[in-house]
Amino acid sequence: MFSINTSKGSVAFSRFIGPFINGKFQPSLASSPAKRPLYNPCTEELLETVNEASPEDVDLAVQSAQAALKGPWKDFTGKKRRNVLLNIAQALEQNMWKLTVLEAACGKPLAEAQYDIEDAIECFRYFAGHADKLHGQNFATECNHKSYTVRKPIGVCGLITSFNYPLLLAAWKIAPALACGNTVILKPAPQTPLSSLMLGELISQHTDLPHGVFNVLPGGEAVGSAIANHNGIHKCSFTGSGNVGRKVMSAAANSNLKKVTLELGGKSPLIVFADADLDQAVEDVFGAIYANMGQNCCAGSRLFLQKGIEDQFLQKFKARIEKIKIGDSLDEAYDFGTMVDRAQFDRVMSFFERAKSEGQAELLIGGKRHGTKGYFIEPTIYRNVSESSLLAREEIFGPVLSVMKPFDTIEEALERANATPYGLASGVWTKDLSKAEHCVQELETGLTWVNCYNLCSSHMPFGGLKESGFGKDLGAESLADYTTVKTVHIRV
Repeated sequence: MFSINTSKGSVAFSRFIGPFINGKFQPSLASSPAKRPLYNPCTEELLETVNEASPEDVDLAVQSAQAALKGPWKDFTGKKRRNVLLNIAQALEQNMWKLTVLEAACGKPLAEAQYDIEDAIECFRYFAGHADKLHGQNFATECNHKSYTVRKPIGVCGLITSFNYPLLLAAWKIAPALACGNTVILKPAPQTPLSSLMLGELISQHTDLPHGVFNVLPGGEAVGSAIANHNGIHKCSFTGSGNVGRKVMSAAANSNLKKVTLELGGKSPLIVFADADLDQAVEDVFGAIYANMGQNCCAGSRLFLQKGIEDQFLQKFKARIEKIKIGDSLDEAYDFGTMVDRAQFDRVMSFFERAKSEGQAELLIGGKRHGTKGYFIEPTIYRNVSESSLLAREEIFGPVLSVMKPFDTIEEALERANATPYGLASGVWTKDLSKAEHCVQELETGLTWVNCYNLCSSHMPFGGLKESGFGKDLGAESLADYTTVKTVHIRV
């Protein structure tokens, strides 16, 4: 057992001896298994040590997943798959506090962590509703033929997630994969594997999911590469950086041409018009950039303010920042946590030095470490940011807002907002619905929020355009990426 101390007391957890394969935890098959120490990013103290998987474990997991696909899982009707997903949701709900603590131990404030677990539960329940409703189509094309389509599971799915929303992003991929009758090999981010490993434990204890259907392989690049290159895996869904996404695509092309969906980075624009409700816009923009301390692929990191409102908006925004309570994410008294680890902390801090040497922006607030212990970074604002600066071009993945030079017309705002290779999310604030609709149509992003931000629902598809990737998580649209369609013609 290991324990985590919170403001509500200590919480005990099982120790995970290794990867979760074929319905149980087992030591890695590697001759010298890698051990990864996990540190509490608020205290920099050792939290737990995880025994990582190896490429040999990927082979074993694939064999188990293939056996389950051809064996007992094949006989699970949509109704039985629905019940499994509902049982997973119930098990998560019954263990919500423990899962919340595991997520918060990664530097995320307890309130945010609990919200993520609640969303993960809702995700499993939503896709449970699809499990018994998958169907093809009938076509009346020829009078002497019956023509129809059959929708089938795609097979073994390799799911690779990032560190910022560990269990939630896993749920976004696991739930539709299982609903469609696939088997799953999940590789959580190496920084945040604990909640995914606990999910394996809960599934084994609280559901009748056949062994081999769900597997968890904690590890780093070697494990991810083995999954992307494996000929026995039929689909790979990846959430993470663009550079790694390209490697996943290349591996799929060079192996068995497995199906790939990618949810990559973003440099999301926020456009606030002069007619907007500024108080509401301030609160929304605050959440857009500082939710999860900016470690969010949708983070609204480029702010475009219409001429005439910049000073008033930034005055209100600074006042909102002053209400933040930075501190231990496991203490309910604080609402702003840390970067996930030392590497991410150093990456964000390097942007401050680079921005200073570049000289294409004015530091308004923040731009430094908070305290002397832990990976805390102060909420930061740069203003009058040049379009060509690194602050405007590169995804920082930290609590850094770039306030661009003010815009005049809607055409100017849209042109500048779209001047990025990314296309994940965008936000618009205005009381003029025709203006809002014009922005919705012209912004080159997969998601656009109007007079709100960061609203995600299980029934609405999530995914980007351009270099932010392709394919969808969530919504009925995601089911197409976990199934194949067979066309059938019968002479009658």
